[in-house]
Amino acid sequence: MDLTALGALDAEIRTAWPAVTCLLVARNGQLAFERYYAGGPADRRDLQSVTKSVVSLLIGAALRRGVLRGLDQPVLPLLGGGRTVDPRWAAVTVRHLMTMTGGLPSELTDPAYDEAWFTSADPLAFTLAQPLLDTPGGAFRYSNAGVHLVGAALAAAWGEPLDALADSALFAPLGIRSAHWDVDPAGRPWAGGGLHLTARDLLQLGQLTLQGGRWDDTQLTSPGWVARATRPHLQRYAWMEGLPDDGLLWWPAREGGVEGWYAAGYGGQSLAVFPAQAMVVLTGEVSAHSSHRHLIPALVRTARH
Repeated sequence: MDLTALGALDAEIRTAWPAVTCLLVARNGQLAFERYYAGGPADRRDLQSVTKSVVSLLIGAALRRGVLRGLDQPVLPLLGGGRTVDPRWAAVTVRHLMTMTGGLPSELTDPAYDEAWFTSADPLAFTLAQPLLDTPGGAFRYSNAGVHLVGAALAAAWGEPLDALADSALFAPLGIRSAHWDVDPAGRPWAGGGLHLTARDLLQLGQLTLQGGRWDDTQLTSPGWVARATRPHLQRYAWMEGLPDDGLLWWPAREGGVEGWYAAGYGGQSLAVFPAQAMVVLTGEVSAHSSHRHLIPALVRTARH
């Protein structure tokens, strides 16, 4: 890697990007660059919607173990039913919720819905009680509630809470001990954005993804899952961090012609995997501030040297 360019980028972050909290770069499975601008290596980072990509890895683990038969399973039977007012809920599948085409409103464009859902006594029941905006499989609408449903359905099918199954299926094999999950008012771990990990542990999950879900001699996810999850399935909102392609809770991109897969969250939380180049963890303050994602393509360019 071009260490001079990395040093210049480090200096730029310190002077021009005060909301950046850490930057890690790995290449060939080795940590090549590590800087902390707030906190240190032992501090957990609030990953926000990066959590969704970890849930995607857990879906891959469930498919490998036969906990799920496939993505086209209806969600309601996995949840043991649920009180719904719209008969179209019966057609909503795991795939619909993972591609955010389940017909749910988007919290990003409907703040009143977001507030009502997030603060309800039982966000899962609240979601199921809403009428769908259109037929499942139709329009894309970014939906935290839909991913939270996926997490609840996965936990019900597995027979363990989401945080416990994540520990056994992913974190323990990778030696990750820093995980903490925020929970909803009903006590369920938030699947759409509740995970906290250290930056180094997040980088471990990136390495697992780079290796196709395989760790040491064990395949933790269904073979081929990472390839399925990180290819474009449809278009999402182009204004979201300039990442218009939607995978299965991963966001495929090309940076300067280089293939990359993003796990991205509010406040500039990013895990970016570039199979031919490097892996990047970039985190920021969980607040509204200018996007710093453009720093990642700059890092990819330094990795070519």
